[in-house]
Amino acid sequence: MAARSLLAPLASVPAYFAFRIASGLLLLKLSASFLSVGNFTVFAQFVLFAAVLNLVAVGGTQNGLIRQAAASGTQGGLAKTQTAALMIWATAAPVLFLSIAIASASISGILIGDPDQWRVVIVIAALAIAAGPGQIWCSILSGRKRVPTSLAAQAAGLCAGTLTASVLIMRGDPTGAAIAFATGPLVTMTVAFLCADTLRMKLVRPRQAVAEVQTLIRYSAAFAATSSFTAIVLFGLRAQYRDGFGATTLGYWMAANRVSDMSTQLLGLLMIQFFVAHIATMDDASERRSFVVRCWAAGVAIMLLAMAVFSAAAEPLVRLFLSEAFEPAIPVIRTYMVGDVLRVWASLAMFAAFARGKPGRYAAIEIGTLTIMAGVVSVLISAGDPRAPQLGYVAAYATAAAIVTSAFLWRSLPGRIRLPRRPLSLWWPRRGARRTPPQGSGVRRSEPAIARPGRSPAAPPPA
Repeated sequence: MAARSLLAPLASVPAYFAFRIASGLLLLKLSASFLSVGNFTVFAQFVLFAAVLNLVAVGGTQNGLIRQAAASGTQGGLAKTQTAALMIWATAAPVLFLSIAIASASISGILIGDPDQWRVVIVIAALAIAAGPGQIWCSILSGRKRVPTSLAAQAAGLCAGTLTASVLIMRGDPTGAAIAFATGPLVTMTVAFLCADTLRMKLVRPRQAVAEVQTLIRYSAAFAATSSFTAIVLFGLRAQYRDGFGATTLGYWMAANRVSDMSTQLLGLLMIQFFVAHIATMDDASERRSFVVRCWAAGVAIMLLAMAVFSAAAEPLVRLFLSEAFEPAIPVIRTYMVGDVLRVWASLAMFAAFARGKPGRYAAIEIGTLTIMAGVVSVLISAGDPRAPQLGYVAAYATAAAIVTSAFLWRSLPGRIRLPRRPLSLWWPRRGARRTPPQGSGVRRSEPAIARPGRSPAAPPPA
């Protein structure tokens, strides 16, 4: 019965991912067919701009919201989570919109090289920022284990945006198509509001949600740290690789990286929509371990399936989604997919820490793995090996998989040695403080004084 209850949310994740991929491919084909190259760039840049604003509008707290909504055991806790998220959005929205409005001409010039399209920038910003509450309610629905409902709301908005944008693309209007696509999140917000209303959430006074705001910002900071570190490392490695092997070989690496991103996006969607929402509510250690093993098996199966499909039809897929010029990248893509399989271990460890309220450990795992990759890739580039990116990727996540497996098996041992945890005050007591070991620390306490007959140990001596 428990397995059946998990089947619907588990199956909804790849279904939504497939729908999102189909939407992207439809817009790609239509824009390439009905728009000139210049207008194709205009549409793609404005759509990317809207996607970034959707993420920033709520302070990047979407994943933290899922975790906090899952961990909220009462209606009061859920109300604080919703209020805190809306406070973050209400604070960020006007600042973000005014900043974009002031710099709209400059943003338009950077995006498409035409400052005269500043009105389009303002309209897209207004639509994306106004739809922020929809992301909040979708995240809360996912956290309350209503993943199919949350993804259905997002799919409704994606479908509406894709259809309206497709009509305008076929009319040759790239800016109108970008604005139409940006209206999709408003549809998502409407559907998510109706679905979230069944949770009967209420708002609390802002001062009651201040602590929850700080918690959500902690999760947002962890994601910002990992995203920034990843971008810096990849840009640096790509510059070093281009200087060593040229732009063409770098293009093969970029193609492999993009294909890898497709499969790892599915893995990340599975982790945040399904894994975090369930494991955050599990207090029994044996239940958590068995659930982690099942999710590990599902993740490895998905990655192996993607690798098998690509290996069986590598050349047709490369010609379909890229071009014949990228056929030399096929060995690079295959090696990268081996790393994608090994990445399941690190993803489970990261999101398990995230679900247990440890965003710092989440960031440390990702940053540590990328540091290993950067070191291996840099050494191999210096040695003149053009396979440096894919070998570094596999080596880094193989190391992470070995460490995660060892830690998981060690924690699963029934008779493992448990070292006592002593606070720092036991080792370095404050001046004048009495050194008293904590209960169960393994340190013997001094015996209490034996009371004499007729006198309490705490009673003062007779005058």
